[in-house]
Amino acid sequence: MNRTARVFVILATLLLPSLSTAEMGRSSEAFPSPSSPTPSATPHKYSDEVIKLAQAPAPAPGGILMVGSSIFRKWNTCTNDFAPLPVTNRAFGGSRTADQLYFFDQIVPTSKAGLVVWYCGSNDINSKLTPEKILQQTKDWIARAQAALPKARIVLVSVIRAPQKRLAGYLASVDEVNKGLIVIASSTPGVTYVDVNPRLETPPGEARMECYVADKLHMTPEGYKGMVSVMRPVMEREWNVASQKP
Repeated sequence: MNRTARVFVILATLLLPSLSTAEMGRSSEAFPSPSSPTPSATPHKYSDEVIKLAQAPAPAPGGILMVGSSIFRKWNTCTNDFAPLPVTNRAFGGSRTADQLYFFDQIVPTSKAGLVVWYCGSNDINSKLTPEKILQQTKDWIARAQAALPKARIVLVSVIRAPQKRLAGYLASVDEVNKGLIVIASSTPGVTYVDVNPRLETPPGEARMECYVADKLHMTPEGYKGMVSVMRPVMEREWNVASQKP
């Protein structure tokens, strides 16, 4: 070993012990292990949008809250489509069930809703979450909603069997989640399930393409019209039940 190499080794030996435990901890935090789990929620994507929803004037107590992902968020005509039902739409982004749980306190309790209508899970499926995980997080959200709004009813809207899901090979997962939503609704007091898919499909079960925009996922006015025809009777019934609760 030459003189330069020996000097380098001596300096390294002297300097390494001077690193404190805290500094080493900060170093490891800056470079997390590849096996570290990725958080399910994505607050950085939706925080600004949720802040705007939270700062909007609160609806009258006892109304109907629509909450969930972009199928509802893009439903710009929902207030008119369901009139005279008192609908407030607080859906946001391309949210997943974890995002709905993360932002629950900003979205649900202040609505003071008598009926909450839920559409979520589609983006979870696109993110390849298992049906079991999606359903568990849905149940967690329901538990929080019932604790925050004990007089409210909840309507779970089926995940749509959109052409995008068919092309991506996700249809089996969609059907599995919807079966799970049926089980949740049938076993949870105050919770009802509504299946919008029959109005978005032909009698043989193929997607009605006029119901979808170019991305083959989101709705055209015709698609929303089909959803209203199934959802309105259920919403009217459940809202009337909630309104009669002492």
